[in-house]
Amino acid sequence: MITIEDALRIAIEAHEGQKDLDGNPVILHPLTVGLAGHNREEIVAGLLHDVVEDTDFTFEELLKRGVDESIVDALQLLTHSKDIPYNEYVEHIAQSGNDVAIHVKYNDLCHNLKRGRAGGHWKIVSKHEKALAIIEPLVQKCDI
Repeated sequence: MITIEDALRIAIEAHEGQKDLDGNPVILHPLTVGLAGHNREEIVAGLLHDVVEDTDFTFEELLKRGVDESIVDALQLLTHSKDIPYNEYVEHIAQSGNDVAIHVKYNDLCHNLKRGRAGGHWKIVSKHEKALAIIEPLVQKCDI
């Protein structure tokens, strides 16, 4: 069973040197999403939610590093394949019944909306508002 500290180390290693649209270190986003989690699984999945999608890490590598299979299952749901329309991907998470994936996606969307509005990225804001409308009925309100 992976610790939160181990997940944090993996996230830092994976996102080393990456910058977001506003020039900030990418690691700040998974840190925020992870900290919004309500239990170990949500925190670990939040820290790792973009690792496979945005880096060279694989699900197999995460399993070898001790990430719980149930968390890797959530990460597989959370990893967006570019050949699937975004809202279809979000619908799949919502319909999965995977509470960890649903809560992490909710926290991810809340933080992405906050960052998008602050940076004036209105096209991204619109995309995430539509996605939030799919996920929000399944969870409590944003606290980030």
